Amino acid sequence: MRRPVNHRGSVPRGASVGRRASVTAAALLLFLASGISLAADLPAGSPPPATDNITAAAATVADNTWVDRYHSRVERDLFESVVWFDRFFGDERLEVTERPESFLRWMNDFRWDEEERFTFRSTIRASLRLPRLKKRWRLVVSGETRGDLNAVNPEDPGNPGLDPGSRVRTGSTELFYDILRTPRSTLDAGVGVRMKIPPDAFVRTRFQHARPLTPAILGRFTAIAFWSARDGFGESNQVDLERPLALPTLLRWSNSLTIAEESNGWTWGTQLSLLHKLSPISAMTFAGGVSGATRPAWVAQNYRILARYRRNVYRKWLYLEGEPDINWPRKEDGSRKPVWGATLRVEILFTGTESQPQERVGPFAPPGAPPRWGSAAGSPPGRPRLPTPPGRTPGRSP
Repeated sequence: MRRPVNHRGSVPRGASVGRRASVTAAALLLFLASGISLAADLPAGSPPPATDNITAAAATVADNTWVDRYHSRVERDLFESVVWFDRFFGDERLEVTERPESFLRWMNDFRWDEEERFTFRSTIRASLRLPRLKKRWRLVVSGETRGDLNAVNPEDPGNPGLDPGSRVRTGSTELFYDILRTPRSTLDAGVGVRMKIPPDAFVRTRFQHARPLTPAILGRFTAIAFWSARDGFGESNQVDLERPLALPTLLRWSNSLTIAEESNGWTWGTQLSLLHKLSPISAMTFAGGVSGATRPAWVAQNYRILARYRRNVYRKWLYLEGEPDINWPRKEDGSRKPVWGATLRVEILFTGTESQPQERVGPFAPPGAPPRWGSAAGSPPGRPRLPTPPGRTPGRSP
């Protein structure tokens, strides 16, 4: 419907040799990086494992000038605004911030558009932390009655257990191990199975990193290497650039690029979003994007613009969304025709307890709460503490 290109279609074996070499090399590099887990479990007395520079020792007196304090404050504001929107809209693509031990998100979409008329889509995402296993293991369950055919960027990119272009029910179960976790970076690896007959096994490793590129721009990068019995080796890359505007407004540019051995070249998408906080329980998003694939030709398969209003109603675990949109899918003859549509979304959220009490600070604190700019206990001096609003957990991208 939205994307004539068959993302799961096969290509000639000879044409994929060069591509197979590149994705295999990327997979090997990321799997070699998992060797950090050996250092993480060294016995007492052994040298500590290397981490990125944000876990270094406290800054020296020379780094505590008014310039450094001003830089830290700007950096903290930058992180806080991004984290608030991630939590409220439920963006599960990046997990470098603190989060509840476990969560379950159940979302139901009631959609109407000019082509398919009325459709229904239900998705579930659950992440269960296993505390008896050093809190490094997570059981992740994902399922949906059909893929989101209109999404510019996949909801869970690089997940071999799901198919964004599927019109039938799909689901997967994964066991993840946290190899490395710092306030700005994560590295994990997982093994899972796609729930079907016969089942399809897959493995993947994921690296995520967030870093301020300028005092006003935050860059976030995710690289995923995977192998599945169905698609062979593959990789997925996501880059997000975010800039807070006049508070509380955020400008976000999201990009994704995914390839697998048995796919139609690179599947890509880019979207520009403007997010605005209306109140502590409501927010708006305006977005426009384009998506496509590189085979059989590098052309845009769909253009999309949308507006989304999200509100927390009645209970802290219940959300309602309204989302009108317009799509311009490419037809087989190359023509395009606007397709109007609208979605009503109901989301129910279940969350577990957090590892430690947290508080919201800065410009995104609740009304009446004084701003706190000092370093939080347990946080590296001069680094932002990432707050977690109650009832907000990872979920879906705005």
